[in-house]
Amino acid sequence: MINETSWIDVVLIQCYMGWRPKELGLLKIKNVDLKNWEITGGMKTKAGTDRTVPIHPRIRPLVIKWYDKATQLNSKYLFNCTDTTTHRSSLKLSYDKYMHRINRLIETLKLNPDHRPHDSRNTFITMCKNAGVDEYAIKKMVGHEIYDITEKVYTKRDPQWLHNEILKIQ
Repeated sequence: MINETSWIDVVLIQCYMGWRPKELGLLKIKNVDLKNWEITGGMKTKAGTDRTVPIHPRIRPLVIKWYDKATQLNSKYLFNCTDTTTHRSSLKLSYDKYMHRINRLIETLKLNPDHRPHDSRNTFITMCKNAGVDEYAIKKMVGHEIYDITEKVYTKRDPQWLHNEILKIQ
């Protein structure tokens, strides 16, 4: 089904990484680290900007697919809209383009029409909570502010910590 339905793999990437819909279109190929399996990006808040999120093993082949596609296009962005006839200068994924593709997926797969592009972010956070991922790890990955002084100021985490936490999602 993934290879048959365009853009469903981007939804899955969002479900396993928690990016905001608009952030997906801003992820730069230079910030995709396939050696350490993580992507750095984000926006909106100080905590959300330039955050690093591990790539869950389940979606690694999907990220590689989009990475290779972007490289072939010589694009600086990970996700590009090549599924329609569009001018080369407008391949960049915007929120509106993503919403259009989500709506097309909903229609094609006969899903609940109430779904929105942000739902995959909600799914990520819910999967993390259900899997027992550390609350602060969730906040770091989704770019939410940490107000606890002990955690924010005094706790130093090993870089592998987020990778170990995301692996709790089965």
